[in-house]
Amino acid sequence: MKTPRSTAALFIAALLLTGCTLAAADDDRSSALPAREFGMDSLETGPRHPKQGKWYPYDMLAHCGIKFATFGGRLWQLDQIHTNSRSRVAGEQEPAGNYVPGYMALQGPDAASFQAAGLPPTEFLPAKDEPPLCA
Repeated sequence: MKTPRSTAALFIAALLLTGCTLAAADDDRSSALPAREFGMDSLETGPRHPKQGKWYPYDMLAHCGIKFATFGGRLWQLDQIHTNSRSRVAGEQEPAGNYVPGYMALQGPDAASFQAAGLPPTEFLPAKDEPPLCA
């Protein structure tokens, strides 16, 4: 049984349109997040059980540097700073004392990412040790 050319053309067009729709959905996931301001009365640390891939408002304690974070009921340790990448968070970073307002996302069972306006993206792995006290 032969397939008419018009049916084949419609099938190819449907595949192309589906591809465009999926590409648009991917672009939506990578869209910029709005810059946040830190408010001491409402410290954001994300939920106890975050969903993978969802960005949550997060105020990173930076008094001793951004080396450790508590997110999703776990302690995380800095693994990488992506200095060759730009943050998804739009705008510039406003000084906020000991905290950097941004967003944290669980990227996998043992990977988390933090992003803030004006700073490169940072990646975290589960901490092996307790954070040291800073001087």
